[in-house]
Amino acid sequence: MIRAFLPLAAFAFFVLAALPARAVQPSITVHRMTVTIDVRADGTATILQHRRQSPSSRAAAAQIGQFPIGFNPSLGKLDVLEAYTIKTNGTRVDADLSQIRVQMAPGVPNVPVFHDIQQKVVIFPDLAENDVEVLTYREEQVVPLFPGHFTWIVNFARTVAFEDVEIRVTAPSGYRLQSEVHGLTGTVSEQDGKTTYVWRYKATDVVAEDLAAVSSWDRLPRLFISSFSDYAALAQAYAVRAEGAAAVTPRVLAKAEEITAGIEDRRAQARAIYEWVSGRIRYVALYLGAGGVVPHSAEEVLANGYGDCKDHTVLFEALLKARGIVAQTVLINLDNAYTLSTAPTIAQLNHAISYLPEFDLYADTTTAVAPFGMLPFQEYGKPIVLVGAATEAVRRMPLLPAGLAEISAVTDAHMQLDGAMFGTTRMEGTGPAAIALRLAARWVQTAGHEGAARRQLNSMGQEGTGVFAFPPPDGFEARYAVEGRFRLDPLPEVLEGDSFAPPLGLLLLIRPGDYFLGPLNRPTLPVTEAPSAIPPSPTPPSGR
Repeated sequence: MIRAFLPLAAFAFFVLAALPARAVQPSITVHRMTVTIDVRADGTATILQHRRQSPSSRAAAAQIGQFPIGFNPSLGKLDVLEAYTIKTNGTRVDADLSQIRVQMAPGVPNVPVFHDIQQKVVIFPDLAENDVEVLTYREEQVVPLFPGHFTWIVNFARTVAFEDVEIRVTAPSGYRLQSEVHGLTGTVSEQDGKTTYVWRYKATDVVAEDLAAVSSWDRLPRLFISSFSDYAALAQAYAVRAEGAAAVTPRVLAKAEEITAGIEDRRAQARAIYEWVSGRIRYVALYLGAGGVVPHSAEEVLANGYGDCKDHTVLFEALLKARGIVAQTVLINLDNAYTLSTAPTIAQLNHAISYLPEFDLYADTTTAVAPFGMLPFQEYGKPIVLVGAATEAVRRMPLLPAGLAEISAVTDAHMQLDGAMFGTTRMEGTGPAAIALRLAARWVQTAGHEGAARRQLNSMGQEGTGVFAFPPPDGFEARYAVEGRFRLDPLPEVLEGDSFAPPLGLLLLIRPGDYFLGPLNRPTLPVTEAPSAIPPSPTPPSGR
C-alpha cells in the first residue's frame, strides 16, 4: 500500500487541473467476462472467471499482456485453466501454463512473515493490437476470510469498454446474501434448494476521467455481496479472528514496564507506549484483507520489530493492557473512500488503527511521526467500524478540529542578470500538516537530497538544482519545518520583456491552500454519484 504522503505522485494530482469525464476511444475492450461463484453453507466458495479482451494499441497490449492474479494460499488455491492469444488472422497461440510461477506480491519480498500474499502472472504470447487474449482461471476458497461468511466485490473502470459481463452467484437457499448494486442489472431465482443471483453489465462508451476525486468503491459501477447482516456482525467476526493475539505474555509485560518506568499518570503511560510502538515497530504497508485478517501475535510482532496495521494495533493493545488501559481496534479507509456499502464488506475498510475509550482519542501507530492524539489528514471524518463495540459499531471519525492544522510556504527568490534565479523556500506545518511534512522529509532522506530536489523542481515545471535542509524528521512534536535552497536555470526570454509567474521555489508539499480547498477545478460528478450519500440498491437481487 502506498501511503498518502509520498511527496511526488501522491501530491501531483492535487495541483493539476482536474478535467471532467469525456468520451474517448477505448484502449481495452472486454468482449466477454463471466464470473461464476458457487457459495457453500460454511462460507467457502468456488469462483470461476473467464475473460476475452483486446488491446487497441501496442501500449495497451503491453499493459494487459502480463496479467497478474492475486491470491492467498493460506485461504485457497488458484489454478489457471487456459490462456491463449487469438491473432487477427485467427491463429491461436497458447501460453505455456507450465511456466506460470507463483511469486510474491509487489512490496512483500522483504517481509518474510507475509509470505502468504502471492500472485500468478500470466504472460500472453505474441499479443498485439486488436488481438484477443483469452483467460480462464478457478479459485477455490477453502478457508473463508471470516468463518461461515462470504463476501465478494467488483467494480468496472469507465476507461475500459465492457461488451458483455455476467456474474452468477449460487448459494444454498438458507444462506442469506445481501448486495449493493450500482450500474448493473440483476435477477434472482429459486430452484432445487438453491438461490441464484445473476447480474449483468454493459458499457461500451468509455470516458477519460479524473480518478483522484473519490474512491472507485464510492463512484464506479460496482457490486458488493455479503452474508453479513450488518457491520456489527462483521466487527464481531474480526474480533473472533484476532482473539488472543493481544495476549499479555511475560515478554510483553516486561516491555510495557520498561517503557512506562517512572511514569504514574495513565495518559502519559499510554503516550509513552504509543511513541515506542510508533518509533520502534516498522510499518509494513499492506492493505487490510490482502493477507487475511488474522494479525500476528503481539509476542511475534515484538520479536520481529515490524508488522502491518493490524499487527500494530495488536501490539499497542497488548502493551496498554499490561498497564490496565483498554484499546479497541478501529477499521477505517486510509485512501479516498468516504462511504460504507450497505452490504458489509472490507472493500472500504483497508486499514486498522486504535481507539482508547478512557481518553476518547484515536491513535495510528503506523504513521510513525504523529503526535499522540493526532492523526493524518485522510483519517478525519471517515466512517469507521469499531471492533468490540457493544452498540453502534459503525461510527464516524471526528472532523479535523479548527486551528489544529496550519501550513505555510514562503519563497524568497532573486534574479541574476542572465535570467537565472536562486533562493530559498521555507515550509512549516503544525498538526496533521507537520505529519505530512515529516513523512515527506523521510522520503527525501531515502531518495537523497539533491535527487529529491531536482525531481520536485521538475514536477512543478521548473528546471534547476537544489538541496533540502531540515532537522531529523523522526519525532512527535506538533510543529515541523523544512527549508529548500534552489537555483533555477536561466530564462533569457524573461530579460527580453516576457511576462513570467513568480517562481514556486522548492516546495516539498503542495501549495498550502490545496490541502483544504481541493483542486481548483473539481471534476463534475453525476448527481447519482455524490460522495455524501449512497443511492439505494435496486430491489432484485438485493435485500435477501
